[in-house]
Amino acid sequence: MVGTAPRATVRTAVRGRGRGLRRGIATLAGAAMLFVPAACGGDGGDSSGPTDATPVASTSRSPAAVRTTPAWGFARFTDAAAKIGVATTVPATASAGSWRSSTPRSTQGTQDGQVSVIHQATGSYRVTFPGLAVRGGRGIPLVTALDAAASTGAASAEPTAPVVSCHVVRWDAAGTAEQVDLTCRDAAGTATDSAFTAMFTYVPQPSTATPAATSTAPAATSTAATSTATPTTSTSPSAEPVTGAGAYAYLRLDDASAPTAKPADEYSVSGPGTIEVRRVGAGHYTIDLIGPAFAKDGNNLQVNAIGDDSVGCNALGRVVGADRQSVFVGCARGATGTDSPFVLLYTSGHALIPQARDATSFGHAFTGVSVRGGPTQQAPIGAPVNAWGWYSANSTGATNQVRRLAIGRYEVSFPGVARTPDLVAVTPYGEPTARCSATDGTGTGAGTGTSTGAPGGTATITVRCVNAAGQPADSFASVAYTTAA
Repeated sequence: MVGTAPRATVRTAVRGRGRGLRRGIATLAGAAMLFVPAACGGDGGDSSGPTDATPVASTSRSPAAVRTTPAWGFARFTDAAAKIGVATTVPATASAGSWRSSTPRSTQGTQDGQVSVIHQATGSYRVTFPGLAVRGGRGIPLVTALDAAASTGAASAEPTAPVVSCHVVRWDAAGTAEQVDLTCRDAAGTATDSAFTAMFTYVPQPSTATPAATSTAPAATSTAATSTATPTTSTSPSAEPVTGAGAYAYLRLDDASAPTAKPADEYSVSGPGTIEVRRVGAGHYTIDLIGPAFAKDGNNLQVNAIGDDSVGCNALGRVVGADRQSVFVGCARGATGTDSPFVLLYTSGHALIPQARDATSFGHAFTGVSVRGGPTQQAPIGAPVNAWGWYSANSTGATNQVRRLAIGRYEVSFPGVARTPDLVAVTPYGEPTARCSATDGTGTGAGTGTSTGAPGGTATITVRCVNAAGQPADSFASVAYTTAA
């Protein structure tokens, strides 16, 4: 069961459920936070993590210039079984990016300025975004599996295909392009071909900025139940300020086993504010986003593990305090909590892409509901209900809706925002072992009503979630939808 404190004080969006890895997230009072999972001590769980414990984004394959303007791109790839080793061009109706308005055609990279995808091996893909080169693995990518089990239109029809999830392996500049490698696996960790969406976003440090705040990483102290350390602080620039839009922040955590880790300024955007990261236990992390921009509700979280491993990372919860928001991330290989590098994108009343002027429309929602400030819970199976306003936004001002179709299966509707090209991103929420996918747009999933490109339709995203055994299981989820010209 998920609980919340009264709105006048501090709200806990998610608590762990059940046994084993499902641990409670305790209440944060003001700036103080306590997170005490019983099995998250120094020896709890498998902390071996991915085989590559060093930063996964490799040294640039080309001397790309330092980019001084934001860069972004997204694509939807549906030819999961494309011939291995052959580049497939993603049509303009299924992709968008800043290169189309800011990069000369002659330097847009491969495929004449279009996104391309190479199916490298079973479950392995490389996405090339033209004209977005950012050297040294800066910026972050995110990927979401698109469900092969497209709905037939009948809400009662239960898909039988396994749920596949995808996450980032590495990314870097290649000539004038940005390349993102990703892997897709079933719940058992077996590499599996899958359709997917992929995005890349980057916000540079201002050229006039002084060096960011200093950081310290004193030795941690630990007990059998907890591991704590004075957090490391990072400050970095925010995305373009937008009147009426909330914060936009991201980070990349590479040193997954350190008690504290600084998300280097070159690799994080703090929205504006500071970021403090602490490892609480095996595969469990607390990210404090500090500053007035974060001390409010209404946000969306997207998380991806980094590395060619079967570990997945989810959002576990968030707590709003007087001067910050604490975000909890959990990573697991199967049913075992496991340290892993990860990327996280935080948006609050903001599209998934950094510059609001580039987003034609957007919406985001949380699949959990709360009645009159009560505990967070699953929506009842049946008719749609209004999405929880604390964690919901729609660029048209319309009310998003959530419909629970069956155990582990949901529809999230964003009225008035649908058009092409569009992007959907989904992150499981509240349980580190859950895995979720979004239904492909050929059914009732991402992009319904967008085929003509006309705005004003309802974008309906269908989400399926399973547990570590691959069985349908209820899981909260953060769902985000963005369109661009």
